[in-house]
Amino acid sequence: MMSSPARWALSLSLTLAACGGGSNSNPSGPSDPSGNGGLAGVGAGPLVFRASPVALDAIRFITPLGNLNPPDHTLPTDHIYFYVANPDQGESPASRRTDFFAPADGIVADVINNGAGADRKVRVQATPTIVYYLDHLVPEIALSRGTKLTAGQRIGTTGSTSFGIDLGVVNDALTLSFVNPSRWNSETLHADAPLKYYEEPLRSQLYSRVQRIGPDLDGRIDFDVAGRLSGAWFGESDAAPMAFVYDTYDPSQVRISVARGLSQLGVFAVAATDPLPRDISVGSGKVIYTLFRSRTGPPVGGSASGRMLVQMLDDRRVRVEIFGQLAGPIDFTAAAKVFAR
Repeated sequence: MMSSPARWALSLSLTLAACGGGSNSNPSGPSDPSGNGGLAGVGAGPLVFRASPVALDAIRFITPLGNLNPPDHTLPTDHIYFYVANPDQGESPASRRTDFFAPADGIVADVINNGAGADRKVRVQATPTIVYYLDHLVPEIALSRGTKLTAGQRIGTTGSTSFGIDLGVVNDALTLSFVNPSRWNSETLHADAPLKYYEEPLRSQLYSRVQRIGPDLDGRIDFDVAGRLSGAWFGESDAAPMAFVYDTYDPSQVRISVARGLSQLGVFAVAATDPLPRDISVGSGKVIYTLFRSRTGPPVGGSASGRMLVQMLDDRRVRVEIFGQLAGPIDFTAAAKVFAR
């Protein structure tokens, strides 16, 4: 029987592989800073979410901003997830399909084919400066640019292969603090936290389902610190992303996310005595992290899988290499890779 962590990793791959609007460096221009994108009928008031995209009793849990799932989501995700099937409990998405509702009024700006059967991503202009989007929707009404949606309107169902659905907010009045903004598409650069836009009592009901400890239940994605290791990096030769960030469940815990180019790939926790990425600078010299296979979300046990050697070459470049040996001296070899801001 597949172990719980293995099921989780598989489920995330199935759920997130088709996600549009992932945190990446490929510009896609999803929002329109000029106003309403030429869509007639967009209201001028603030964004207010009045309906959950799936019924409250269908929600197993909510994952806040910042989920990691390489290679598709090597960098923290700019949207949240409403899980309708729990992979840790062996539930199947097909058995948990449920109704999908528009959370707020708005005008459809785009309908994007994810290439996964009937699965669609829908972007909705809610105000002149705010777009919200839904992903992993199987529409059961005609949706095209200009379609008017009303909060609480049933628009389709969840899919049979995705454990959850996405909800994202793109707010042109908000710009996140990345060291190199040109690396990011506008959907990520202007990502906002969705749940705070809900009216009460629904807001509190949804926050109670978020898998995160501490007072901040929204999560975050902008971990860049100028001159420090913390945040997102991109391969100098191929722009392959990697990240030194913090967990969605326990924001005090470091997570390292690697997509490609190193000898081990995936999401890693580090030893409790290892330094925090926000404390590492050029002056720190060579730093060793002990790596443990992990995930974002409730913790899973696991033994050490290797060690990562890291050195900031200057404020905008870092050299990284992963070694399988857990003891003894290590130093950079020709397999080391340089990443840049």
